[in-house]
Amino acid sequence: MTEITIEQIKQDLETAAYVERLLPPVKPPKYRSWLFEIVYTPQEIAFMETPPLKIRPTREQIALWERVVLVWMDLLEPRERQIVWKRAKRIPWKYLCRDFGLCRARLIIIYDKALIKIQFFLIGKKKCTLQKRSRHFCKNSV
Repeated sequence: MTEITIEQIKQDLETAAYVERLLPPVKPPKYRSWLFEIVYTPQEIAFMETPPLKIRPTREQIALWERVVLVWMDLLEPRERQIVWKRAKRIPWKYLCRDFGLCRARLIIIYDKALIKIQFFLIGKKKCTLQKRSRHFCKNSV
């Protein structure tokens, strides 16, 4: 079995964020536009520019998006989820610092811990125990 790296996880998160932009908007059932149908003459159609093609995600991309959004994001705390998802959308650290009111170093620590949680889940370990920094004076030792 191949080892899953943090870089692969980051790449999958960025792909999922990209696929989310490509998905069509959600409409209620039996939705109908209230705008009238515009009828063009053949001459108008001939002089029109062709509309750009809408890119749709493939089945593999949609499956990856579902796995990331429904499985991986459930492992994380809500704040970690927001940081990881916004970072997957390539929002700069400067704006994330402003949004969350934390310094860049602290945000990077939270982001890295969240990616490690996902990596531990993918490796197969049920729980990831992230140890806090050891302190020189412990309550038990005094």
